[in-house]
Amino acid sequence: MDNMWKFIVVCITCVFPYSTVFAKCNITLNMLGYKEASCKHQGFTLVPMDLPPDIKKLDLSYNRLTRLYSNGFLRYKYLEYLLIDNNDIRWLHTTAFSSLSFLRHLSLSRNYLNVSESYPQGVFEPLNNLSVLDISRNMKYQDYNPYKIPVSGLSNLRELSIDLVFNATFGQQFKKLHNLQVLKLDYCHVNHLNNETFSEMPVNIREFHMTTCKYFVVIEGGVLIPFPHLKVLNLTNSNIHLAQALNILHPFQNKSMDALLFRGITRPDSKHSIDPVILTPEMMKYTYTICIKAMDLSANNIILVKNKSLVLFQRPECFETIIISANSFSVDSWEVDFVLFSFKMTNLKIIDISYFPLGFKNPTFLNVITKDNVTRVEKVQGKWARQHNSMTVLIPSQIHFFRITHMMTEGSFLEFKAKDSFLRHLEISYFETDFFPRINMEGFNSLEHLDLSGISSVKTIGDAKIPFLIHLKTLILRETNLINVLQTNITILRFCPNIMNLDISNNYIWKIKANSLGQLHNLKQLNLSHNLLETIPEVVTTFFSLDELDLSYNQLTTIGKNILGWIDNMHNKHGTFKLYLSNNPLICSCDTTKFLRWILTTKVELDNNGNYSCWVSSRKSINYTTNVAEDLHHYFVDCDNTVWIKVGISLLVSVLSSVLCIALLYNFRWRIMFFLFRNFRRFAEKGLELQFDYDVYISYSDDCVSFVKELQEKVEDEWGFKVCFEDRDFMIGESIATERATSINRCRHIIFLVTPSIVKNEWTRFEIERAKYEKFSKNLQKIVVITRDIPLDTIPIEFSTIWKDVLLIQWPVEKDEVQFAWQKLRLWFF
Repeated sequence: MDNMWKFIVVCITCVFPYSTVFAKCNITLNMLGYKEASCKHQGFTLVPMDLPPDIKKLDLSYNRLTRLYSNGFLRYKYLEYLLIDNNDIRWLHTTAFSSLSFLRHLSLSRNYLNVSESYPQGVFEPLNNLSVLDISRNMKYQDYNPYKIPVSGLSNLRELSIDLVFNATFGQQFKKLHNLQVLKLDYCHVNHLNNETFSEMPVNIREFHMTTCKYFVVIEGGVLIPFPHLKVLNLTNSNIHLAQALNILHPFQNKSMDALLFRGITRPDSKHSIDPVILTPEMMKYTYTICIKAMDLSANNIILVKNKSLVLFQRPECFETIIISANSFSVDSWEVDFVLFSFKMTNLKIIDISYFPLGFKNPTFLNVITKDNVTRVEKVQGKWARQHNSMTVLIPSQIHFFRITHMMTEGSFLEFKAKDSFLRHLEISYFETDFFPRINMEGFNSLEHLDLSGISSVKTIGDAKIPFLIHLKTLILRETNLINVLQTNITILRFCPNIMNLDISNNYIWKIKANSLGQLHNLKQLNLSHNLLETIPEVVTTFFSLDELDLSYNQLTTIGKNILGWIDNMHNKHGTFKLYLSNNPLICSCDTTKFLRWILTTKVELDNNGNYSCWVSSRKSINYTTNVAEDLHHYFVDCDNTVWIKVGISLLVSVLSSVLCIALLYNFRWRIMFFLFRNFRRFAEKGLELQFDYDVYISYSDDCVSFVKELQEKVEDEWGFKVCFEDRDFMIGESIATERATSINRCRHIIFLVTPSIVKNEWTRFEIERAKYEKFSKNLQKIVVITRDIPLDTIPIEFSTIWKDVLLIQWPVEKDEVQFAWQKLRLWFF
């Protein structure tokens, strides 16, 4: 009876474990061979305890953890990355992270950790190698909570993401983060930043990011004084007036900064009566003295630029990127000065001056007329007091990225001109013009990306408006009324024969002539979406490099047999092909059954997994192609009955042929087996003419002699193969270099045992070079690297030259995994 109760208790324990969670995680190896466990969206309430103990990365995001208990990660002492975002964690145990001394990245974002209550003293003490800590997006409400986070022991922390609470004052523990360089303030609940807010922060911070301030923030002028070494100031989309942001720059006068990112910080706010920005030299006085690499002033409600305020910088040669788009001032007031100033910015690479309201062309006004006590209005064409001449835009040769888009112009752009240009990306799109502007590139050009979308007058594109662009890879012509050109006999893309990506969507195209696009031998991606195509143009089949075709939002009812065959051939040729067919009026009928079957069987990558809506003619209703294709007989029972007769005959012939083949194989099985064995033996004997004296050469250092002995016993005594290693097989008195080279030449394979002492072993480098030579000479067949007690990033750099030929084994510690490693080594070699 006692034994019976013991059995019942054991069974209950097996079925209802108390603290064991059986993981449903995806275990993968990264490029360096480290194990990573992805356990997202599994509903875990506890940390799973049955994962491999040597994982380096664990992702527990999107689960139901509410607490991190004591020693919860004790099994995973080799972890370097731990992500527990988007859970319900509200409390951490003091020893929650014990044993994680190798951890470098910890993310607890989007939980419910309170900066005053959730972090007990000592919780971060084991994490002495932590470099990145993300505890942002936890404070959901605007309440006062003093920071009681014990971060003083994180001496190696370089990046901290944390919420900025209401009336924020950071404690003295933050002052001890001497290596902290990046500070990201998320979920910004403040409405006032004073000069003391960051006084307890370390002085070595180089990047300051505060990008989510929902409330209007008043900033005192000395708020950034605690950060004398600041290089990046990012206030993007925080509710701060541009005048305030420029004013807090006074500590950085006559210094250098990598980036000032002030996009969208001046937003209309009826509650605080925020005024639009009138940019003046007085407002920019601190900024002028700073050597700035990148500056973004876009979307700041700037309505006027006074007295050359954008061209008075004392160090124009420092600029590499400048973005001033989506403001409200007229280009007329500064365009000439800015173009001239751009030539002084000798290192400028990226410029964006898009989304400017230059004024509507030819407006129509209403005249108020009063006659006989009756008031009426009539429309009249407006006339401007001054004439707006066509503009020529000069692009400095050093620019790499130039974007000018979405403009309402009074005049016209006559020409975009560059000479001996390094320009890679040019975007001239979405503005009205009387004629298509000329693109003039004198000397050499390096243009790779050209976007001319939204210019209706692109119909003149074939009239020598664009120079020959041999390096162009991407061409975008969306919403250009391209149908007007495709109906002519003009070949519009002769100027860019080497493009790989072409987008001509949204052009009302219903037909493409065979010679309209030209011979595009390198074209890989073609976007024909949002047009009026009823069939796939035959010209598409002339693009032999194509591996992606977008035909969504057209008028296709099916795809013909020839096109389907061509698509399958392209997939077989390139190993991949992507086809987009969503939002077409497809028809499911007897005439389209081949297309429907193709959707089920093809290996081509289809959008929506090939499940499109279609009109089922036999039912006069809408269904999905997958449903119909899986039950064709049910939907189209009245289709051609001979199809089923042919299917039956084919099946009968197949069965008879199979029976005949099986009978022949059975009757002549011994003759066939003897024939195969005889030819295999002949082939093997021919290969043995290489005359290897040994099977494996072992390269090692002094700290792994015992493992070499174990390896030798395993390979020779158990597997029956011959090993060559220095301590036993080298001849005494001969040159050590000659012996190593000769021995490697006499071996079929080579094993490198990589241990900590290998860094100081010069002979290992010699053996690597010799192995590289023998591999290229096709004498050496396999190279195996076995690492023991050494990180991959510290092994000799010489391995990089043969890394693509290496079979890597990180020798494990666990006994059962050691056995698996021996099996892997034997399979690789023998």
